[in-house]
Amino acid sequence: MSEPRDLRDLVGDDLEPDERERLERVHAMLVEAGPPPELPPAIARAPEPPSARILPLPRRFRYTTIAAAAIIALALFGLGYLAGGGPGEQPVETLAMHGSQGASAELDLFAKDDAGNWPMELTVTGLAPGTYELWLTRGDELAASCGSFAVAAGETTVPLNAPFVLRDFDGWVVVPVGRQTPVLTT
Repeated sequence: MSEPRDLRDLVGDDLEPDERERLERVHAMLVEAGPPPELPPAIARAPEPPSARILPLPRRFRYTTIAAAAIIALALFGLGYLAGGGPGEQPVETLAMHGSQGASAELDLFAKDDAGNWPMELTVTGLAPGTYELWLTRGDELAASCGSFAVAAGETTVPLNAPFVLRDFDGWVVVPVGRQTPVLTT
């Protein structure tokens, strides 16, 4: 084993005085402790891993076990489907939106939730890829945002919500984020 080296040889001279003092204390403790003891020969080699004991499933139960597992999986799926609300809530109202250059959208409004929000689902087609916002309008002016969404090529469906009294507004529009000109209107 080699002799301990001087701390300056290991870290150089460009340390703060407090940091150098701390490192010198640690270095002195390591030199005082000395090298770790040698590894005893009894544990120089790793022990052999224990072998697993495999219990064979009798052939006559193999297909029964597979069938039981499939029935349990289907039952759990069915329970989850029923607990999740079945085929889904039906919209209270569906609004058609249209725009220039063949862009269109369908806005499904669902029943107002306990918090007073109107959940909705907007499906848009024909819009250029980008980020858009759905707005409620009052007198042809943007009045309240219902959220923003990103559009990729093709059809895009996004969940949104309107935490407003809807009868206070007279229309819906989709505008590119940061702009005032609608690309889709009801």
